Amino acid sequence: MSVFFALGLGALLAAGVWQQLRYWRVRRERLEDLQPFIYPGATFHTVTFLKVDTALGRKGEFAALRALRRVIEASNGGRVVYAGLVGVNMAASTQLPNDWSAVVLAQYPSKEAFQRQYEAAELSHILSGCERSYVHGFQRPMLLNLLLPLALGLMRVRDIVLRRAPILPFEPLAYEDALPPIQAKRREILCLDDYRDIRDDAILIVNLIQPGTAQQREADRAYTRAMMSGMAEGGYGPMHMGRAVSVDGEFQYKQFVAVYYPGIDHMHAMIGSSFMNRVGPGKQLGDTLAVATIPVLADLDPPRP
Repeated sequence: MSVFFALGLGALLAAGVWQQLRYWRVRRERLEDLQPFIYPGATFHTVTFLKVDTALGRKGEFAALRALRRVIEASNGGRVVYAGLVGVNMAASTQLPNDWSAVVLAQYPSKEAFQRQYEAAELSHILSGCERSYVHGFQRPMLLNLLLPLALGLMRVRDIVLRRAPILPFEPLAYEDALPPIQAKRREILCLDDYRDIRDDAILIVNLIQPGTAQQREADRAYTRAMMSGMAEGGYGPMHMGRAVSVDGEFQYKQFVAVYYPGIDHMHAMIGSSFMNRVGPGKQLGDTLAVATIPVLADLDPPRP
């Protein structure tokens, strides 16, 4: 009996390691995300939204991202862990502007280290050079984020054992049969195709979330469960999750989540599916800013031609 127990435990550990490495490769190879596995408890993270003058085009967006990365990593132990160009707004906030050009996720040794940089002239100079900017902090619990891939793996095992119908590949739905909000979103995400020359196999949706009423939260939980089942089946899902922390006190959000999807074609298939038409209306939040971004961190140094 002890032999079988040891074999079972070994198989379980091997499956857990495989699942962790699977998501680690996605983070490094597709998202160009440099988030470490292990970091001290005092570590503080930020998400910075940039709006660059449209007349400057892609070159202006890349220039702003390079300048911001240089400043973040020049002092106070800051490190850029992800950078992306905003392809499309996925959910409009009532608190913040919704038209953004780029997003940067950064990690600092502590909130105090970030605050010193945030109040310094160098960062203010870079941010003031943009049409507008917004910075929000978040506490990213190490253990929670390490457990996310394992939780998705267990969810997949559960769905297999319960013989639940697969979600993938998505079943397409005719445009005219989709609900009006889904039709509108299908039109909006067409602009993602403009970013295929940069990367077409990875999208990170960056979310600031303010939960709604009890009724909205219940509907949103049902939506989230359905989406997570698809993520578990397809090997994608949350890469960063934590408690949102306001750094200027003006805008209030409770959660930060950044979710990986395997590319532009996947996004079109998902939004254009009968699955999304069925579960999509369940997404109900008090307020949220959600932007779909294309990974570009590897292109920031050396400069993109």
